[in-house]
Amino acid sequence: MTVVGASTKLSLSPDLSSSLIINQYNKSSIKFHCYSPIKRCIELWTNLSQKRKWIGIPFKQQHGSSFEYLLQLNIFHLPVGNYEYTLRFSAPLEVSNKDRDDDKEDIPYWFWFGKPNQNGIIHIVQSTKDALTAPSFASVPQLRFVAKEHTDSIADLWHFRTQWEEPFSLGKPNHPINRYISLIQKGSTWLTPVTGANGFQDRNEYEKCQLLLYQDTEKGDIHLWMALCQYADCYLSFETDNSITFHNNSGKNAHLLIVSTSEKQNFAYLIQIALKYYQNSIKQVPVGQKNISKEEDLMLEADKILLKRLGYCTWNAFNKDVDIYKVRAALDSLKNHKIPVEYLMLDDGWQSITEKHQLASFDACLSKFPDGLRITVSQLKSEYPFIQYFGVWHALWGYWNGTDKNLAIKNGYKWSTNSQNQCEIGIIDDAKAFYHDFYKFLNESGVDYVKVDNQGSFQELTKTDAEQNIKLWDSFRQAMVENGDAFLQSRVLHCMSLTPHILLEPILSRKKKSIFRNSDDFFPDEKDSHSWHIYANAINSLLTMHYPAIGDWDMFQSDHPFAEYHASSRAISGGPIYITDIPGKHNVDLIYKLIAETKHSGYTILRSSQAPQPTFETVFNNSMDSQSIISLYNLHQESHFENEGPKELITKPKYGICGFWNTGPHEKLAIVASDLFCSKKLTMVPTVAYVVSGPDQGKVIPLEPSYDDNNDHDDSSSIKSASSSSSSTTSDNEIGNAMPKVPIFMQSHYAELTTSPTTMMARINSFGSTLVSVSTIQCTGLLSMACLGLIDKFNGTIPILHTDIRLYDQPCRWYATFEARLSHKSSSCGFWIKTYDNLRRTNWKTVSLGLVPDRVRIDNYTSGAKDWTWCSSSGLLIVNMLVAPLTDNNLDKDNDEFIIQIDLKKD
Repeated sequence: MTVVGASTKLSLSPDLSSSLIINQYNKSSIKFHCYSPIKRCIELWTNLSQKRKWIGIPFKQQHGSSFEYLLQLNIFHLPVGNYEYTLRFSAPLEVSNKDRDDDKEDIPYWFWFGKPNQNGIIHIVQSTKDALTAPSFASVPQLRFVAKEHTDSIADLWHFRTQWEEPFSLGKPNHPINRYISLIQKGSTWLTPVTGANGFQDRNEYEKCQLLLYQDTEKGDIHLWMALCQYADCYLSFETDNSITFHNNSGKNAHLLIVSTSEKQNFAYLIQIALKYYQNSIKQVPVGQKNISKEEDLMLEADKILLKRLGYCTWNAFNKDVDIYKVRAALDSLKNHKIPVEYLMLDDGWQSITEKHQLASFDACLSKFPDGLRITVSQLKSEYPFIQYFGVWHALWGYWNGTDKNLAIKNGYKWSTNSQNQCEIGIIDDAKAFYHDFYKFLNESGVDYVKVDNQGSFQELTKTDAEQNIKLWDSFRQAMVENGDAFLQSRVLHCMSLTPHILLEPILSRKKKSIFRNSDDFFPDEKDSHSWHIYANAINSLLTMHYPAIGDWDMFQSDHPFAEYHASSRAISGGPIYITDIPGKHNVDLIYKLIAETKHSGYTILRSSQAPQPTFETVFNNSMDSQSIISLYNLHQESHFENEGPKELITKPKYGICGFWNTGPHEKLAIVASDLFCSKKLTMVPTVAYVVSGPDQGKVIPLEPSYDDNNDHDDSSSIKSASSSSSSTTSDNEIGNAMPKVPIFMQSHYAELTTSPTTMMARINSFGSTLVSVSTIQCTGLLSMACLGLIDKFNGTIPILHTDIRLYDQPCRWYATFEARLSHKSSSCGFWIKTYDNLRRTNWKTVSLGLVPDRVRIDNYTSGAKDWTWCSSSGLLIVNMLVAPLTDNNLDKDNDEFIIQIDLKKD
C-alpha cells in the first residue's frame, strides 16, 4: 500500500524545491539530510545512476541520534546531464510490521514525500579549466567595448559604454540560465528583488533592472550584469524571448559591467568587484570633493546611541495619529515593563501641515503637541530620564508634498511649484537656507537626530527635466547632510533612498557612519509581508553592504505573531534595533534576547559589526516562490590584547552566527557546517555549533573541519534498487514489490556515510526562525574547549573579547584553566568542554581522562555549585554571571570586561 503525498513531519535537505548544479570533478559528492520524529525506513528515490534508472537508496541513521538520517552519494562516475530525486519513507516500523501473516514477506508500507512530480533537480556539468566565456556583444553597434580585467583568479570583468538614448537589445545571454536574482526599481525610492528560473518569462518589459545575478546551466558559472550611470537613469529590461534590453534616458555615458566567476563561493564578490571598478575607473568626483569609501568610513566612530542602544519608534504603534498623550502612554508602558529603551523616534504625524500635505511650520502641530516641540522634548526627557536622545521624522523636501508657500514667504525663501503623481509639490529653491534654519530650530528644540524619508522622489518631478531634477535633488541631499553634521552631530537615518542615483552618488556625512534603510517598511498587518521583509533585506544586503553606510532593517513589534521572526533577523543585521510596540503590548523576554548588560554602560544591543551575508542557496533558490529557507550568516572575531605580541602572529578565534527563516507552512531542515561562513578560519579548524533558538534550542554538536569531508566514510550499508521508472510517481504495484540488493561491488559508487560529524541538522518551524552559533574550538594537550557566549541571547557570541587555555606544568589541584573575557553578562554564559584521544580525534572519540570543571570564578568571585551546571555527555557548561557581586574592581571605570575562569581537575 502506498499513499502519495501523505502528511508527515519529515524534513529533507536539499529540499525538493532545489535545483542544484554540481561541477564534475574527482571525488565529487552530494549529501542528503533527513529528519524524522519517528523511526522509519527512508530512501532517496532518484535516477542518479549510470543509465538514469530510478533506484531507491536507503538513508542511514546518524550516530547518537534516532531522528537524523544521512546519505552521501558519490557522483564523479555519472555522465553529465540532468537528474531528479524525491523521497519515500515507510510508516512507523512498528506499524508496518504488525499484524502480518507469518508466511508473508516483511514489506513496509511506503509513502511519498511531497507532491506528485515535485522532484528536486540536479544538473551535473563538466568541470573545465577553460577561460570564462566573454559576453557576445560584437553585433551590438550601440555598445563600445572599454576594458577587460582579471581579478586575482576570482573573476573576469568586462566594461562596455554607450551614449545611445533609444532602448536597444543586447540579445540573449550566450548560455542557458538556471536561476537568477534581479534588483529592480520599485517606484523612485526602493530596489526590490525578483527571481526566476530557466529564463525571463515571468518578467515584464516595464521593470527597471539595475542588477542581474544568475547561474548558467552550461558550466555552473555565476554572472553579474550591472547598468550604471552617475547622473541619469539607465537600466536593463527583460523580454519574453529571454533577450535583454538596455535603456539610457540621458544621452550621457552609461555603462554596462559584466563580471563572471567559475567558483560559486565567490558569487558575493562580484558586486564588490563591479562597484570597486566603478569607483576607480568610471565615477567622476567634482573638483575639491573627496570621494567616500566604505573602508575609510569604517574607521570613523559609530554613533554611541543609535547603533548601541535599543530604540522606540511611534510609527506602527500610532501611525499619523500620534500626539503627546500617546507618546506618554508608550513611555509609561516601557518604563513599567522595565524595557531599557534609550532613544525615541517621533515619526510622521508630529508636524504642522496644510490641507495640501505641505509643511506649514518648523514647529510641531499645536493641536497634538500644545506646548510646541521645544517644551515637549524638554518635558519628555525630564519625565522619562531613560530617554537620552530624541529624534524626529521629516521628508527630504519638508513633507510628502513639499513645503507651503507661506512658510517660504515667512522665512524669505524663493519658492516654486512642481508636480508629482498629479499633486502639487512646493519646492524651496534655496535648500541650504531651508536646512540651515530647519536643523538649527531642531537643535535648539533639543532634537538629537532625524529620520529623512522620501529621498528618491525628486526623480519623479514632471515640470523639470531629468538633469534639472538631479541637480535639485543633490542640492537638497547635500544641504541636509551638511547641516545634519553642523547641528545634529551627523545623526541622520536615511530612508526611502534605496535608489540607483543615491547609491552611485552617495552624499553622506564624513564625520560619522550614516544609517541607511535597507528595505521597504515593516508591515505588521500584512501576513505575506513578513517573510518577504527578511528576504528583501537579505538580497539587498548583497549591494548595500558595499555602500558607505550601515543597513537599517526597520522597526518591529515585540508582541506580534511574527515577533521572533523579525527579532532574530535584526539581531544579526548589523544595524540599529528599535521597536514600535503598542502601549501595554510587549514581549519583554524576547526584547531581552537582543540586549545584554555591560559593566558600566547599562544595556546595549548585541550588534554585529557588519551586514550579514546571504548564502548561495538563498540567492539562487527562489526562496519565496518555492517556500524554502532564507539563510544568513555573520561573523565576529576576538579582540587583540597588547600583551599578546605582534598582531600578525596571532590567530584570533572566530565565531559565526547563522539564521534560518522558513518561508512556508511546513517544517524545514537547516544544515550547519563551518564552511557555510566562507571563512577559512572557521573552515580549517574544529568548531562547535550551538542551537540558539528554534525547535532544537540547546542542541550542541562539535564539527570536524569541512575540508575533511571525504576521509572517514562507512561503505558497509546495503543499497537497495527498484525497477526503473520515468518519474518519481511510480505506481503502487511497483513500490509494493520487494527491493533487491545492489551487488556489493557497486555499493561504493552510490553511497558513503560519514561517521565524523561535519554538519549539524536544525529544524525550523512553519514560518519560524532558527539561529545557530558556531565557535572555534581551542585545543591543548588532550583538552578541547570553546566559549559559546551568552546562549540566552540571539547574537550571544558578540560579547566574547578574548579566550585562552592555560595548562599547569607543576603538580597542583587543577589540570588547566580556561579564561574568557566578555563585554556583557547574562544568566547563561555557555562553554563547551571535552577531552579527546589525539590519535582518533577525527572521529571525536571521548576518552576517560576524567577532566571535569571544578571551580568557576567570575571577576575573582568563586561561584557556588548552584551557580553553574555541567553536562558531561554533551560537554555543555552554563555559568550564571549575574551572581558575582559588585566589588571595587567591578566599579573601576577603566575595567569594562567580565572575566570568567574555569578550573578543570582530574576526577
